[in-house]
Amino acid sequence: MNIEGKTILITGAAAGIGRATALKFAARRAARIHIADIDEAGMAETVRLIEGLGLQVQARAWRVDMADVAALQAWLQGFASDGGYDVLYNNAGVVFGGAQFPEASVERLQWIIDVNLTAVVVATQAAAQHMRARGGGVIVNTVSTVVLGKGFSDALYATTKSGVMMFTRCCAGLKESWNVRVCGVLPGLTNTPILKKTGGDGDYAPWMAPILASNAMCQPEDIGDAVIDLVEDDTLPGGDWVAVRHTEGKIERQWGHDEGG
Repeated sequence: MNIEGKTILITGAAAGIGRATALKFAARRAARIHIADIDEAGMAETVRLIEGLGLQVQARAWRVDMADVAALQAWLQGFASDGGYDVLYNNAGVVFGGAQFPEASVERLQWIIDVNLTAVVVATQAAAQHMRARGGGVIVNTVSTVVLGKGFSDALYATTKSGVMMFTRCCAGLKESWNVRVCGVLPGLTNTPILKKTGGDGDYAPWMAPILASNAMCQPEDIGDAVIDLVEDDTLPGGDWVAVRHTEGKIERQWGHDEGG
């Protein structure tokens, strides 16, 4: 897809990967970029940075709680009724923080499932139906390289991201049937504010220490580059994904395709 002149929706764009990717869409001269998050100050900064590029890209922030399915549906429906959109980047996600499974409250369990998984499914369904009616589009879901590993101390984060990975693969057939290409980006360890939310006190959780010690970090822009490539390359099959890691001093990508799509 040629991004120039397109309308882009991004969730979780108040900082980190979402912000970096929004700026890359703007650099490709998207016409409109709408971002959703609960961090209003962070979103305002993202909008300011987009406008600072001087490319006449329309940018607007919307406060949307991804755990509120009705609010998310209403947000998406509003665009469908007002000019439509071409790309949805489901980037919003949370780590558990504080007490982990199985000691956490049921309410906390439901919250992370809703933000990380339910919101992605609901948003993808709404976007796919809308894009089908307008002739096609691209949906990108943020997964994580934890789904390619053998375990992760934040059990619910790993579980919900594994669900997003399988869901993305299950959407492979939408490219052929609806001209809607659903794909996934799998960030490795990335230097974003979410890392310091792994602990309950606003700092790294103790179990993060060996991960930080043995892995080099990607930067948000590295993940943003991969998202742009996923959107722009319409030769890619549906259900495809790319993992991005910082290995031996360089950024490496691992591609995966759903051959049954």
